[in-house]
Amino acid sequence: MSLTVAALRELVSLGLTAEQILRVAEAQDAGAVPAVPSQTARQERNRRYYEKRLKASENRLKASETSEPEEDTLPLPPSPQTPQPPTPSREYNPPISPQADQPAEQSRRKPKRAIPDGFPSSDAIAEQQAKARSVGANLDVANQAERFRNWAISNDARYADWAATWRNWCDRAIKNAPKTAVAAVQSRSQPASADDRQRRWLREYRLNGHWPSDDAGPRPEHPACRIPPALLAEFGFAPTAANDPKPDLFAGGEAA
Repeated sequence: MSLTVAALRELVSLGLTAEQILRVAEAQDAGAVPAVPSQTARQERNRRYYEKRLKASENRLKASETSEPEEDTLPLPPSPQTPQPPTPSREYNPPISPQADQPAEQSRRKPKRAIPDGFPSSDAIAEQQAKARSVGANLDVANQAERFRNWAISNDARYADWAATWRNWCDRAIKNAPKTAVAAVQSRSQPASADDRQRRWLREYRLNGHWPSDDAGPRPEHPACRIPPALLAEFGFAPTAANDPKPDLFAGGEAA
């Protein structure tokens, strides 16, 4: 059996000459490996090392030719020096919004814009003037409309609903405006009626026993009391009979 390529490479790496390699090959065919002439101790060590390596190589070769690779044999782990393939990373895919592939819906809110030309109209001014007149406000709404428009233009104001903005402006102006003479008179508190005053007297008398004799006259128990019987009965008082001898006409300094 001739030497394999691997065996020849081993002989060359040991530093053997071509003649020595030939002798080894002939001895291999004859069935015995001749002794390699040892010129030095180093060459002898190399020869013995070669014999061991040669036998080990032949044994591995025979084992590889006779045995079949197992199907479930797992591959050896890669060497640490071997560059590893990049590990696929889990990519983050953000959820797709249902509106991403749909046209954006038009906003329900009105867009803000500058004050329209000619606003507020004459009808809007007349409406607010009637409102001011109804509450007795002394207000020139036409003048307020001019002030409102100048304010909007100078401040470059932007609103979605100018009609509502105008109404709010007028509401504040009407609230702060002075009252007309007629409205001022009407807004003055009216004097309390006689029944209201008498009810107040009776209420105080029942609570703390105080009776304003100078204004109200005799007390409720006096037969000369000027309070109507219906009001006395409302507060739980009954007028004393005129022929009742018990009442003292001069009690408490009251006039007869």
